[in-house]
Amino acid sequence: MDTSFLFGFLTGCLTTALGGWYVQKFMNDRKNTKNIKNKKILDLDKLFNDYSHFMNLIKNDVTHPNNKNIREFLVVEKEAILNSFVPRFRYELSTDILPALNRLEELGYIEKIKNNCLHYKIEEDFIMQLKSIRVSLQ
Repeated sequence: MDTSFLFGFLTGCLTTALGGWYVQKFMNDRKNTKNIKNKKILDLDKLFNDYSHFMNLIKNDVTHPNNKNIREFLVVEKEAILNSFVPRFRYELSTDILPALNRLEELGYIEKIKNNCLHYKIEEDFIMQLKSIRVSLQ
């Protein structure tokens, strides 16, 4: 056997093996991404079932045409006075909505802004999900 033939054969085998492994990895990553998206949608549906009042408030606020550019909200006590130049939603602080906020943050739908109050940024993915939620959940 010629050494160049042997070298070419081994290189071809290695390339084929690595290419097959890479294709399998790519396909598995696509499946996992799809499963994660499906799980997030199911978790959002569960949030609408468990915390329907609060979730419907957020959905109605975010999907209202006058509020299309508002991407932040605050959760404060009823008596709190707020002044802000930036338009934000405001929700009343209660023990009922804290678990919903924590779950939304875990799912990546909202992001807590670091300051001394419950101030959140709404992610675009969450807004798209809210706009696509079926009317039957309300």
